[in-house]
Amino acid sequence: MKYSIFIVFFFSLFLSMKAQQTVFEEARTIYKRENTFGGMIHTRGWGLDYRYGVYTSGFSRRVYEIEFATLKHPKEIKSFSSILDNSNGYFYGKKNYILSIRPTIGSCNTFISKQSVRGVAISYLLSLGFDLAYAKPVYLEIITKDDDNFPITEVQRYDPDRHNRGDIIGKASFFRGFFNGRFFPGAFAKAALNFESSRQASNINALEVGATFSAFLEDLPIMAYNDNQQFILNFYVALSFGTKKTE
Repeated sequence: MKYSIFIVFFFSLFLSMKAQQTVFEEARTIYKRENTFGGMIHTRGWGLDYRYGVYTSGFSRRVYEIEFATLKHPKEIKSFSSILDNSNGYFYGKKNYILSIRPTIGSCNTFISKQSVRGVAISYLLSLGFDLAYAKPVYLEIITKDDDNFPITEVQRYDPDRHNRGDIIGKASFFRGFFNGRFFPGAFAKAALNFESSRQASNINALEVGATFSAFLEDLPIMAYNDNQQFILNFYVALSFGTKKTE
């Protein structure tokens, strides 16, 4: 019995020393910068992200980020034409697609570091920047009539004063009228928790959960018949992958 206790004791001591050695080996590596790429889903769409970090200490870094995101209205409901069974679905009343570019600067600080290569480092992120939203008009396939009064199909920019459900066959190509939109500038803030769990000290595999807040100078014109918003709060989950560099 006592031999079993000694074996368990020394085995536990060995694992503890091994973990401490791993922590020491990781801690003495001085990183200077990092690069990550990732994707996210949020409560009103999805997005892509690139982040560049400069280490200001062993546990903190200044981060520069640029994010691309879509933004939907919470009352969007997909509809289908009652005339054609194979028509493209569309969102009745939707005037514009919203695409956002968000450059930010912030800080990321680790408050729980890894205790082993299998551990998880937890950091908090705070950043501020701009939200430049682009409202791209919606184009639809519309039933109309030619000069001889025969029904034909045309692609037209959606106009709530002219088009009703009976006229609409479906949506046109997303890229139709891509450069006919308008920009809406705004401010942007982000707060998040980052969980990094890569087994390679120089690699980054991270899960991030957080919230974003955008404030525009005016309401974003997404829908024709529903209330649009000027201030937008979102929650998101993101996955990112990248590397750390010592030079």
